[in-house]
Amino acid sequence: MQKSYTNQQLRRIAGDNYQLLSDYCALLTAEGYFSKAEEILCLSVEEVLDLYVQSLLVQFLVFGKRLHAEEVFFAAGVTRQDMLGLKEAWEAGDMTEAVTRAAKFLETPPILLQLFGLRDQEKEKGVTGLFFDSLLNIMICLAYLNQVRDGQISKFISLYFDKVSVFLENRQEASRTVDGKYIFKKLCSGSLSEGCALLREAGEDFASYKRKYFYYRQGVSAFAAADAVQEQKREEVPEALSELLADAAEPPAERKEPEAGDELSRLTGELERMIGLQEVKEEIRTLVNLIKVKRMRERYNLPQMNMSYHMVFTGSPGTGKTTVARLVAGIYRELGILSRGTLTETDRSGLVAGYVGQTALKVKEVVERALGGVLFIDEAYALAPENASNDFGAEAVDTLVKLMEDHRDDLVVIVAGYTEEMQRFLKANTGLHSRFNKFITFSDYTDEELLLILDSMAAETGFCLTEAARKRIAERLAGMSAGEKKSFGNARGIRNLFERLVSNQANRIIGYTSQSVKDITVITEEDVVQ
Repeated sequence: MQKSYTNQQLRRIAGDNYQLLSDYCALLTAEGYFSKAEEILCLSVEEVLDLYVQSLLVQFLVFGKRLHAEEVFFAAGVTRQDMLGLKEAWEAGDMTEAVTRAAKFLETPPILLQLFGLRDQEKEKGVTGLFFDSLLNIMICLAYLNQVRDGQISKFISLYFDKVSVFLENRQEASRTVDGKYIFKKLCSGSLSEGCALLREAGEDFASYKRKYFYYRQGVSAFAAADAVQEQKREEVPEALSELLADAAEPPAERKEPEAGDELSRLTGELERMIGLQEVKEEIRTLVNLIKVKRMRERYNLPQMNMSYHMVFTGSPGTGKTTVARLVAGIYRELGILSRGTLTETDRSGLVAGYVGQTALKVKEVVERALGGVLFIDEAYALAPENASNDFGAEAVDTLVKLMEDHRDDLVVIVAGYTEEMQRFLKANTGLHSRFNKFITFSDYTDEELLLILDSMAAETGFCLTEAARKRIAERLAGMSAGEKKSFGNARGIRNLFERLVSNQANRIIGYTSQSVKDITVITEEDVVQ
């Protein structure tokens, strides 16, 4: 069960972990590990730390499409210095340079992890794991901001861990640090306080290094300080830590395999990150919980209530019905309802033939392709048109109802369309109503949600909009009539609009004598044309 944190608590926890990072880095300076790096980089260890932390957080925000004010100011404020100039960039309405600098910095080897790894190897300590744990906590704090519980953090940290895991490998068996299992368990626990204390016991003698740091600050050489401190015998790895890091030495190829439940977290996290759709998310959460409890009852041989997993999605085009259906297919697979979790999309043209007897065969072929997954029928009401006595759609519906019963253990059907038309469709066959008892309504996006979707599309493809451009688009959306809004198509209309913006920008800048990074990534008010 994940713990809930307020934004104030998250900032405090992130600040505490940053202070730990700063303390660890003081070791590198006090003991001379950073001196060569400082000559080459012309940066102090504190500046490198701040640049590294900010670059990681910015990369996560770009990865999770969360370049918003609160998140950006969190990343700017958690460090001692705003090395990327995040606040200034945000207020100027252009994050391009900051994002580019962060990406370039992270392309270079992680010097701090390298030096901690070298130190741990020479001193048989485990500070690298402590350093990584604090980085992990800060990233989770950012992911949990506004109680979003951003599922992308799991994927981002997995990719980041794969990249830096070589520096976390401590050759001293007695002080093993972190691995994929440790990260997964920490993310699942939802607690930002677990893990570090255990790692700390297995790693550095903190009292000893604090004294070294004090002497360093007083101007005493690190070697003299080290001589002044009586070396204490490092404790054995606690039993709790040994269990937590069980099988830590598994080969890298196996580490990349998702743990049990990890894929379900990713899928539900992806759903939670979708803009708007609060009612849809609540319905899917409830459904997932019902299935989980059903599985629990099965383990205790308790009586079971029959559940139908087929669903009706109602709402206008462009409200995310197909995307959610794809996520539901994967969620059903992870919960053991479906064997493959694939999504097979079709409509009337894919089910209805032009001659007697052929429609049933066509429906059967589509259903067989969909077995093990979800069959998604868009605009399903077209199978039961009004005032059509001899329409082959009725044959398609009759065949579908029978096949749904025949394959009820490994097929889920989701039908979608406008609300009123879908009510008529379900009345067309008495078997439909009994099989479809879960109705999920997809509301039209608000203007603000459409703008957030536009921001997300832009960030995903390396573009950003000026405030003037965004304001003009907002005015256009606000000025649409109800009929215009319906034909606009919600998120589908926003995608079309974004493609036009990119085309207009290309036409505008192609005649420039030279194009800067800002020119090719920023969409201005000039690009918002009819």
